[in-house]
Amino acid sequence: MTKIKPNMLFDHWSPDEVAECLVGFSYGDDLYAALWKLVSEDKYDHSFNELPDNLGRNALSKWWDKLSDDHKTKLNEAAGKHMKEMGY
Repeated sequence: MTKIKPNMLFDHWSPDEVAECLVGFSYGDDLYAALWKLVSEDKYDHSFNELPDNLGRNALSKWWDKLSDDHKTKLNEAAGKHMKEMGY
């Protein structure tokens, strides 16, 4: 089994930011729901209000192991497209 590592973008973006802000990607309902489910986790830090993620305290990469391999693959593909579209 190959371990799918998260795109570097996910070291900075929280699951809710990914669900709402990733450019040019259409999520299936199951992936969108999976991202928002992570936000409802007990250990998710809700102490910020629409501010940058304070050095990745809720970064998607911290929750990566809770996602399926299919979701990880789709997210990495979307991150690559996003970064290309944004000129990174």
